[in-house]
Amino acid sequence: MTAAVDRSHRSQVLVVPVTASPTKPLTPSHLKLLLSVDVLLRATATFADVTHVYHPLAHAGSRQIAGFWEYLDRRHPGLPFGTYTEEQIGDLYGEFHRDERVPYAALAPIVRRAADGWIHPVSARLLNLWEGHYRLLGMTDPSFGRSGPALMPTAELIELLTRLKLCIDGRPFGAPVYLDATAQGLPLRPLIGADGHANYLVSTLREILPQVADHDHVVLAHDVEVRADYRSIAYVLSVMGIGVSRLEFPRVPLSNVARATRYGDWHGYTLGALAPPLVADLGADAFALGLRLYLIAGLGRTRPASFTSSHLRRWVHRARRLLDEHVAGSAAPVPPLRALAGRNPYVDPYRFTTTLLSRDRAAPTGDLLQVMLGQAARLPEPSWT
Repeated sequence: MTAAVDRSHRSQVLVVPVTASPTKPLTPSHLKLLLSVDVLLRATATFADVTHVYHPLAHAGSRQIAGFWEYLDRRHPGLPFGTYTEEQIGDLYGEFHRDERVPYAALAPIVRRAADGWIHPVSARLLNLWEGHYRLLGMTDPSFGRSGPALMPTAELIELLTRLKLCIDGRPFGAPVYLDATAQGLPLRPLIGADGHANYLVSTLREILPQVADHDHVVLAHDVEVRADYRSIAYVLSVMGIGVSRLEFPRVPLSNVARATRYGDWHGYTLGALAPPLVADLGADAFALGLRLYLIAGLGRTRPASFTSSHLRRWVHRARRLLDEHVAGSAAPVPPLRALAGRNPYVDPYRFTTTLLSRDRAAPTGDLLQVMLGQAARLPEPSWT
C-alpha cells in the first residue's frame, strides 16, 4: 500500500512492541497488543515510513525462555515437539513455572547456544504455528527476526549507558550492573546479575539502540505489568535526544480474571479453539476483522471487560455486515490518514478502530477497512528448525 505523498517529507517512525516469547500460546492479551500494533503500523504507513522491530527470540537468553528450554531438556527429554499443539506446549510452560528455580550456571550452556542462533524445537514449533496465525489474521509480517541490523554488543551498551550517567557497573566488585533512571523517579533496575546473567532489558536495548539514529520518533508498546521497565527505556531514549511515546495495554480478563499465561486460564481461548467454528460460519476475513474490532475497541481501552466467546461471535457477525456493505482491499492507494494521528507522529489504534465504527467517520469506511485488513506481506515458508 503506497500513500500518494512525497516521501522526502515523510517522517521515520520506529515501532517497538514488547515481544510474546515463543514459550506459550497466543492468548487474547497477546493478540490485543499484536493486533493493535498491526493497525498502528498500517495506518501510520499511509503518511510516514515505519520500521517494525519485533524478534520473538530477542530474549532467548532470559530465564523465561532459556529456563523453559533447560527445564524441558532436563524433565522431558525427547518429546516430539514437532507434533505438539500450542495448548500442550502451554501446559508444559505452566509446569516449568511450578518447578524449582535453577541457578544461572545451569542455564549458561543454553544461553551460549541461543546467542549463536540455536532455537529449541519447542519454540521452533510455536513459531511455525504462529506464522499460520499471522496468515489467518492478515497481519503484517515483522520477519520474525529473520532480518534486521545486528544487536549492539553488550559491552558497548554498558559503555554507552555509563557515558550517559545511566549505569552503575558493579562488575569489578562482583556485583550487578544497574540501569540508573532514579533521576526520573524510577527504581534502580538490575541489567546483569552478579552471576553474569543479563535480563530482557539488555536484549531490548541492544536491539533498539542501533536503529534509533535513522528515525525521528520511537513508539514503545507494552503491557501494564512492565510499565516501570518501559518507562526506563523511554528515559534512556529521551536522554539521547530521541522523541519517544509509550502505549500501554492491560491484560484481557478471562472469566473475569486477568492473569499471566503460566497459570493456564487460557484453555478454550486460543486461536485454535476460537477460530475454526467462526471461520466456518462467517469466513476468515470476517473473523480476522471481528477479532480486531473486539479486542481493540469492544473490550475497552484501559479496563477491558472479560473476553467471552459469545461476544466475539457478535463482533464477527458485525464484521461480516461491514464487509458485505463496503468494498475493501481495492488496488487504489489509501490517502494519508495524518488527521487521525492528531499531534502524535503515529495513529493510535484505538482511535483508528473507534473511528471505523463511528457514524461520523473521518475517512471513507472502505479506506479504513483496507488499512485494517490490507493484504499481508507474503510470508516465507516456515524455516524454524
